[in-house]
Amino acid sequence: MPARTLLWIGTFTCALATAAHAAFTISNARTRNVTCSSGVCTPTGGNANLNTGDLQTMLASADVTVRSSASAPALSVLDPLTWASIHHLTLDAYQSIHVRAPIVVEGTAGIVLVTNDGGSDGDYNFNAATSGAITFWDTASTLVINGQSFKLDKDIRSLASDIEAHSSGNYALAATYDASADGVYTAIPIPVTFYGAFEGLGNSIRNLTINANPAGLFVDLAGSARDLVLENEQLAGTYGTAGALASESRGTVRNVKATGSVRGGCTGGLIGDNEGAILDSGANVSVRGRAIAGGLVCSNEGTIAGSFATGQVVGGSQAGGLIGSNKSGSVYQSFSSGSVQGTSDVGGLIGAAPHARTKSVVTDCYSTGTITGSKEAAGGLIGLIHANRLTLRSSFAAGRISAQANSIVGGAIGIDSARSNNALYWDLSTSGISNPHQGAGQPLDDPGITGLTNAQLRSALPSGFDPTVWAQNVNINKGWPYLLANPPQ
Repeated sequence: MPARTLLWIGTFTCALATAAHAAFTISNARTRNVTCSSGVCTPTGGNANLNTGDLQTMLASADVTVRSSASAPALSVLDPLTWASIHHLTLDAYQSIHVRAPIVVEGTAGIVLVTNDGGSDGDYNFNAATSGAITFWDTASTLVINGQSFKLDKDIRSLASDIEAHSSGNYALAATYDASADGVYTAIPIPVTFYGAFEGLGNSIRNLTINANPAGLFVDLAGSARDLVLENEQLAGTYGTAGALASESRGTVRNVKATGSVRGGCTGGLIGDNEGAILDSGANVSVRGRAIAGGLVCSNEGTIAGSFATGQVVGGSQAGGLIGSNKSGSVYQSFSSGSVQGTSDVGGLIGAAPHARTKSVVTDCYSTGTITGSKEAAGGLIGLIHANRLTLRSSFAAGRISAQANSIVGGAIGIDSARSNNALYWDLSTSGISNPHQGAGQPLDDPGITGLTNAQLRSALPSGFDPTVWAQNVNINKGWPYLLANPPQ
């Protein structure tokens, strides 16, 4: 595995672990175990909380820093916080910052976010499910994250103009933006390679419509984009590479979610062609590709971790619930649950894994979506593995497979030329593949693949599944194993 992949996965794992640590909270509960002196508030004991009203009162007359400690390394904003003065708020975390409720800067003030001030492996994040986001009324306000200043933009055209003028800058979405007023974009809104950082701050871009080839918000993401929701996006191309966020990504995508519909040639729900890292992201997008189609990514040569796809996928030669074609990419702790349909090489998770330049891994993943239509190879996880240096382990498939009469069908893999599997399973009951020798359609009795009945797969974690990664609950994921750090959506 490449060294950079190890770094990405290490960061992903540690960031998830951070959320479980004790936190210094900001909420509408009374202030307790907190001392504030000279504009700096710090915890003095366990269960420390700073009341939002008390904080707003302090911000009315002075800048305020809220700083966590080694005993309470995370800072968590649990209830709405709003202020209209010119004074700045600094959230200074020993490790991580969790925004679980709206923060609204009404005046010309600003926010400074600091993570890992004494600790390590921390990050900042926003919870869209609880409206956790930072909103600025005035784009002249200031935003600084870990020493980097970000320019605020309120709409797509301003963002695109700024990036075209300086493609290596840092930009942030000041507030949720409804792009329906923009009409239909007939070219990609951001048509230049972006090398900088784009921060969504937990906000959404809604109702963006693009009819172009290629198609996406970005044509080429070589920097980073994170903490953004693309809601009800409509992309309609005919032959180009298409993805809700970007046609092509060589950078890092973190905590970006998309809903809507994407049409194109090589089509992905979030990214068209991925050569970078996609972390903690997902798509509930209806995907239709004239050639290759994937619920999250069309073509993958990078790293995908902690991510998911739940939308319907319809493709041509290679169609997968998460990835259409996995050339030499690696996938960790990710899943797909949408239905998949294609003319050949169809997989619940990955359509095909063609020739690879380097070794790659698929580990701790699963697929539960139905698979239909293949006339060549179809598998619960992967349709075709062709002379690929791919290793699969600790994963399962449970979706029903309905392929054409002459196709080669396997409960986990259609055609497997790699034969490098360990702790790979499929559901004998729900898949429609009840022959215990047919974990792969070719070859039969493929080593490392085991069929389990639905009752067996739901009764206990299969052998080789790490209980610190996987769990089971009769009320979650229909009783099948699910990922602790990436639960079903």
